[in-house]
Amino acid sequence: MSDTSHTESTPLSSFAYIAAFIILFIILAVFGDLFTFILGTIGLIVTFAAFYRDNSHGDHH
Repeated sequence: MSDTSHTESTPLSSFAYIAAFIILFIILAVFGDLFTFILGTIGLIVTFAAFYRDNSHGDHH
């Protein structure tokens, strides 16, 4: 087994998450047809909302 040290990762800023959301949304709008755009947008919103809820829940408690 290798003895690698695990480093602590720092969370990204809110701007990075917003930028990733917008970039993925634009990719959906440009390359997807209407069905893919609608389902992809719903999936994107649910994914980012669940991630935000998980991260913000631990900060307040």
